[in-house]
Amino acid sequence: MDKDTVMSNAVKQFDSYDYYIDKKIKNDIEEYRKGQFAISFTDENGNPLKDVKVKIRQTSHEFKFGCTTFYLDQFEEKEKNKLYRQKFADIFNCGVVPLYWDTLEPSEGHPRFESDCAKISRRPPVDDAVKFCTDNNMSVKGHCLVYNSFQPDWISNDNRILKMQIERRVKAISDRYETAFECVDVINEMISIYKNCYKGNSMRNMQLADERDHEKWAFDLCKRYFPNSRLFWNEGGFESFGNAYKGYRSFYYMELQRQLSMGVPIEGIGMQYHLYSPKYVPEGSVNFQNICNPLRIADVLDCYGDFNLPIHISEVSVPSWSNEEFDEQNQADMVKRLYSLWFSSKNVSSVIWWNFADGTAYETENYLFAGLIRNDCSEKPAYKVLNDLINKEWHTELEATVDSRLNFRGFYGNYEIEAVYGDKKTVKSLRLFKENTGFDNRICDFRNIQIKL
Repeated sequence: MDKDTVMSNAVKQFDSYDYYIDKKIKNDIEEYRKGQFAISFTDENGNPLKDVKVKIRQTSHEFKFGCTTFYLDQFEEKEKNKLYRQKFADIFNCGVVPLYWDTLEPSEGHPRFESDCAKISRRPPVDDAVKFCTDNNMSVKGHCLVYNSFQPDWISNDNRILKMQIERRVKAISDRYETAFECVDVINEMISIYKNCYKGNSMRNMQLADERDHEKWAFDLCKRYFPNSRLFWNEGGFESFGNAYKGYRSFYYMELQRQLSMGVPIEGIGMQYHLYSPKYVPEGSVNFQNICNPLRIADVLDCYGDFNLPIHISEVSVPSWSNEEFDEQNQADMVKRLYSLWFSSKNVSSVIWWNFADGTAYETENYLFAGLIRNDCSEKPAYKVLNDLINKEWHTELEATVDSRLNFRGFYGNYEIEAVYGDKKTVKSLRLFKENTGFDNRICDFRNIQIKL
């Protein structure tokens, strides 16, 4: 089967359920991503004011639209680095910072935190990545603290010593970035691992992961050093959405259930969504079509929603296969449908694109052309689709003249409110999130925000 047909068929399959899924997405976005807000305008004495001219502009989303910062300032051309930064900041409000041990600390005791450290491909200095995020008002997610892959060659093969080495690593990261990370991936891709000594598991090279209490040890350790960060278990796409998904009998589901029952501080669920298989196309086309089924995706998210934990669609790759116009349009069509479905799910709090630009992925994954921008940093149709969704369709902006109070319904997020009364003008920044406005629309009356002019 031709790879172009695989993607276009996936889009057609998605659309074959539009009689149900389109209405569900629309209703669920309205229900779970928007709230009813109330703002009152008074003088300094609390007296209501009439004829107040108000402008409302949403500045960012509560929902996290993220991407990895892996290729930040990695191009040789300064202009491309500038474009990469600009286009990244225009649509994303969350950045994922790489903490892979082998490249963060290739020499024991000398982590690559600072800007002047040795350059390594796809691994910018942590200071630079964190600063880029904070300078652009993005939340920061660390990936990953106790991963059983990508280890430096100096780690011990004695588990007792290795645990001390890992604790020193986690402490060093915490000492520098504890307040910076809103959330952190603690472990990654554990379900498919049986024994690290079986060399068929690619990069898996940390025997500590074979211990029966490894997950509990890792999460307990990270909670001590990152008490204010939300801790995630990140799992692969096959285990999350692929053929391993069997509802409540899925390996990932049952293992999360088991660990949580033991009090393990798992505070978020990561679910990868890379649209490729080990056999690629055509051998992988059946599975490719399967995981693009919107009813099945919704079922997965409903199932894991039982844990009442935020779900991150944590690593997204949607291929365009080439720079051809037809391929790129198919990618854009699929991106629009997937993001709309994920954004509508009450259980999802973030979607994270994995490789922003073509040609910047890990090794052979570049065959996918799964960037949102091309390698010259020009925008692909998929980028424009996301920009329209995030900054236009899912965006609240209005102007009104009101007597004492403005009631409006908008997307949860950060807002800039400009109010003018006579010759008095004020501009306020408001945080209109679920937690401080409430799911119940009646709550808006009790949490009526007052602005004095």
